[in-house]
Amino acid sequence: MGTLKIQVILISCLIVAFTAINSCNTKYKVELAAVDSLITKNKKTMDYLKIDLITINERKIEISSQIAVLNKIEPDTSVMEYITNLDKYKGILKVYTKFIDNYDVIFNRMRHNEKQLSNLKNSVLDEKITGFDFKLILAKERENVEQNLINAQTFGSKIFNLEPDYQRLSMYFDPKVEGLLKKYPELNTAFKDSI
Repeated sequence: MGTLKIQVILISCLIVAFTAINSCNTKYKVELAAVDSLITKNKKTMDYLKIDLITINERKIEISSQIAVLNKIEPDTSVMEYITNLDKYKGILKVYTKFIDNYDVIFNRMRHNEKQLSNLKNSVLDEKITGFDFKLILAKERENVEQNLINAQTFGSKIFNLEPDYQRLSMYFDPKVEGLLKKYPELNTAFKDSI
């Protein structure tokens, strides 16, 4: 009979522990759902950063080198297509440069947000935070996640949208630069210096 009492006591303890854990989760269901929603939103940042950084950097170097050569020659200003295309090419270079410069910043902010949200979730589960503090921290984290997502979306969308222009302009300028390098071999130093 003594072992039966011990078994009943152990089962009772397990039921009480399970009920306590389950009631804690349901007690903070709204708070946990809010944090989980931000965690999901924060992960969306990576959707806009799934761009091959090596390729973008190689393109940046290519465009920069070509523009260095093209800037050494006085263009025929009567050819409006050339001037328009060169301005667009320079614009693409700026966007690529900004994307490369900001990639690490956006990625590191996403990781920081991920850690902060995990800490906030643990604080709720461990009941180490007041309702007032939770609301303040959640508002700040929401602002951080949304701002970083907007930045990632802005840069990533620009890269995707520029792809057709890059392809067209690269094909437009490749033969022109090759012809200039053959015609004026001294431009090879400008080409190599910009790499």
